Amino acid sequence: MEELKKMLQCSGFVDVRIDSKENSDDIIRSWNFGDGVEQMVFSAYITAFKPV
Repeated sequence: MEELKKMLQCSGFVDVRIDSKENSDDIIRSWNFGDGVEQMVFSAYITAFKPV
């Protein structure tokens, strides 16, 4: 998660916020990639601002 935040900041974004969705595990399981995938990735809300 920190790596993504750093990437966005290096691209000029500020006030970067990454919040895991409450139902992240359910969302990931619905992708049907196999058992345990939700332990490796998560679904999140990402907000950031890019100054003009």
